[in-house]
Amino acid sequence: MTESENAQENQPENVIVETRFGDIEFAWDKAIYMPIGLLGFAEHHVFGLANIPGQTDVQFKLYQSLTDAHMSFIISPYDLRSGVYSDHDLEVASKGVAVPIEHMTILLVVTIRSNGEGGVKMSVNLQAPIIVDTERQVAWQYIMRNDKYPVQQDI
Repeated sequence: MTESENAQENQPENVIVETRFGDIEFAWDKAIYMPIGLLGFAEHHVFGLANIPGQTDVQFKLYQSLTDAHMSFIISPYDLRSGVYSDHDLEVASKGVAVPIEHMTILLVVTIRSNGEGGVKMSVNLQAPIIVDTERQVAWQYIMRNDKYPVQQDI
């Protein structure tokens, strides 16, 4: 048996992460690798994507670090047909991270904050989406070159 085969044999197929939503099992072969990490969190490179337990709304997902149980983000998958981003800006972003548009998924980081009235306000970061290459399972947080996209777009 070669060293590579031995390493693959000893690698677990799944990892259970104690998230803020409870234990969630992630498959290693579905992990998303971020070579540069997220802005402000450059040391975190491997993430899993999961439904939020107990939520029936598919608008939001959990983007969980697989190496640090305390590092996770609520994200909202972007619909490429929605028209929020212009076709030109999507093409520029696609080229900027070398991901063909047909292999590109965009995840928007959600911020939840108090509205001062006992409720919450939610927004997404349109200025710096996470662009995932679904073919290679690699992602980058990309800063849009057009400043018309806000960091906090209310949803």
